[in-house]
Amino acid sequence: MKTRIFLTAVLVLTLLFTAIGMFAAAFPNEILKATQSGNASDLAANFNDKVELILPEKSGVFSKEQAQFVMKEFFDSHRPTSFQINHEGTRDNSAYGIGTYVSSNGKYRFYFLTKNVNGKTVIIQIRIDKE
Repeated sequence: MKTRIFLTAVLVLTLLFTAIGMFAAAFPNEILKATQSGNASDLAANFNDKVELILPEKSGVFSKEQAQFVMKEFFDSHRPTSFQINHEGTRDNSAYGIGTYVSSNGKYRFYFLTKNVNGKTVIIQIRIDKE
């Protein structure tokens, strides 16, 4: 009887950790790396044709090229020292990631909203709030 309980507990824990690992890997690594390095060009490779940006200095709906320029301005003014995703989730055809961005001149909360377009995850919104 004890062996059965032990094996059941091991099975449940294995499934739980597998599910957590799959969930943690859901946020696209290329978006994470581009943000960690402050690389607007690499980040823009994941933009939808139109991107809503809500930044402390500027907000609006921008073309992919314009959004890249706006993010380059942000990264140039706020060089990253670290970035990590704290929360993420999915719903239907979209996903989000919320992370902490630390720069030499402040700490920011990044919110990414993505959707799946033709099998590719694209960013449709980035919101950046100063903490």
